[in-house]
Amino acid sequence: MKIVLFSSTGYVGGMLKEFIQGKKNVQLLGLTRKNRLDEYYGDYDILIYSASVSRADAEKYIKDNVLTAIKMMDFSKRHHIKRIIYLSSDSIYGGINTEEVSENAVMVAPDFYGTTKYLAERIIMESGIPYYILRMPGIVGKVWRNTYLYRLMDSLCRHETVTVYNGEKNFNNVLDIDDLIQFIMLLCSLKKENSEIFLLGNTEKIELSKIVSYVKGLCQSASEINFISTKDKRYFTLNVDKAVTYGYSSKSIWDIIDGLYKIKNMGGQT
Repeated sequence: MKIVLFSSTGYVGGMLKEFIQGKKNVQLLGLTRKNRLDEYYGDYDILIYSASVSRADAEKYIKDNVLTAIKMMDFSKRHHIKRIIYLSSDSIYGGINTEEVSENAVMVAPDFYGTTKYLAERIIMESGIPYYILRMPGIVGKVWRNTYLYRLMDSLCRHETVTVYNGEKNFNNVLDIDDLIQFIMLLCSLKKENSEIFLLGNTEKIELSKIVSYVKGLCQSASEINFISTKDKRYFTLNVDKAVTYGYSSKSIWDIIDGLYKIKNMGGQT
């Protein structure tokens, strides 16, 4: 199997590269935005498209998330790529407030990042190449990062006052890096030539207030917790049923939190 990984740096790309390099019978071509795409020859089987810019101005969002997608589809056609696996984001849904979203949920005023990720999806869909698009929440694991659970744990371990919106509702908006990599590799191995969009998150849903209380206990925190119920804040859980039918599974949320606490105590990396 010949796999192109774009980009092979960064958090997800770096973890994927390390994992794939340890696999037998896989030839890996790692690309970054610094590579000249016209310098490569030969055919490849799969493009894993993990590159993205999430914090930038409008011009850079368009350049890196949209125009780069056009270039990568041109590259894929020239090299007869048979399947594209694109790592997208649940940010495309914007400010939606509902109990659960599926792949067909209506977007509600997504920000510039979410809009450009959706435009990249459309470019891939219209390329004529079979695709698997993964819409994902915050990814966690291995290193200390800046997503919701990390920030929550940081604040509680510093004994800061924490405000939690819609704590009485369920939460599954977290994706462990190991679960993501395993699913990507499963999709690489499939013989199907169909195209699908998947939502990824945790396979279990737990009341957010229980998660906050658990983290508070881990940190032995004296923080005051302010729970606020509101419909004015973005809220939804992720329906991962389709991904599960394809073999997706996830660690328990409790195990993920325990792993993050271990990372924190080990100085930010395991």
